[in-house]
Amino acid sequence: MIKIKEIKVRNILNSEGRDALEVEMLTEDNIKAIASSPSAIIPGRREILTTSHIHMNSLNQMIEEIYCKEFNSQSDFDNFLNQYMEKLGTNVCLPFSLAYARICAKNQNMTLVEYIRKIANYHVKNSSPIPLVAIFSGGIHNQEEKGSIQNIMMAVDIHPFSKSVPVITEIYTDIENEVKRRNILKYYGASSGMIVPRLTEEEKMKMLEETIKRLHYEKYVSIAIDVAAEHFYKNENYEYNGQILNSQKLDDILMGYIQKYNITYVEDPFDSDDIQYWKLIKAQNQNIAIVGDDLFATQDKYINSELANGIIIKMNQVGTLTDTINAFLKAKRENMVTCVSQRSIETEDTFMCDLAVALGSTYIKIGGPRRGDRIAKYNRLLRLEEEDSEVIK
Repeated sequence: MIKIKEIKVRNILNSEGRDALEVEMLTEDNIKAIASSPSAIIPGRREILTTSHIHMNSLNQMIEEIYCKEFNSQSDFDNFLNQYMEKLGTNVCLPFSLAYARICAKNQNMTLVEYIRKIANYHVKNSSPIPLVAIFSGGIHNQEEKGSIQNIMMAVDIHPFSKSVPVITEIYTDIENEVKRRNILKYYGASSGMIVPRLTEEEKMKMLEETIKRLHYEKYVSIAIDVAAEHFYKNENYEYNGQILNSQKLDDILMGYIQKYNITYVEDPFDSDDIQYWKLIKAQNQNIAIVGDDLFATQDKYINSELANGIIIKMNQVGTLTDTINAFLKAKRENMVTCVSQRSIETEDTFMCDLAVALGSTYIKIGGPRRGDRIAKYNRLLRLEEEDSEVIK
């Protein structure tokens, strides 16, 4: 049993320079751990309740109860947190769950990766997730292009991670230099994707594919897109790039991209209620990853492999490590590919990297190699490659 004797809750700065919650815990055995939570620009409507401000009375009550209890396991602690989820929200509860996990790992003389594998009872070898790297950002990540694909990314299928990093930085920097040379780079989006409003989506995909080929990485690097269609779905139509489209028209556009470019991954191509077209695009694309984010919201009750063959895993969509692992394991039982993902508004916390490596996630979405909050994830993955004996050497 673990007894917590001290908890500090503080505001730190997130990647937008706004407040994020950080939790520091100390046990009676003087084991200390710290964790913080990311957040979304606009949460998907299926995500478990998040709050815009902290209910301090409820938070203080929860902390006082933690002091009075001894917890037997991660699931015991997380079940306790779930009692407060509706009042406090996932962004408040999650750092408590993650700090407790780090304490448990230290208490058992385990790495965090080893601890996650143990509580999940899920052991994988040679785990090296494929990084998904934002190159161009649009949608809600770009206020000038709200009704557009949220991220045009590259999937870098080179293992281990340390060998993929030079390729990532070479391609990203090459494109960055080109858009700077043409004076069309406006700024960087939430995931450190470049904001280039003067290029159409197709021009961005063409530039990325041509760069990949020119640098001779076409055997290993492909295009991945996060449509995030929920955010431009209104009145059963899609307000996409200044047009009002029905589902069939949007499917035609996306299939045109898939047929023209080397796209191997498509995330949230339709709204979560547009079930018929989720099934259609999955049937149309047997050999690529059709991945649900807002569709599944990292929750058991929504996961359905008839709609998609892949799932995004975001810890703060559910608020505890236990519920995150449960969603991951259900997806694996349904033979789905998995992608552990950052959020649009991040902190320097790198727990998601340990989670992806521990569970052998197919992909990891870490953003472009710019800004400290994203670079922290790159550096953690590099360190994990040395620390974890079961990562590919």
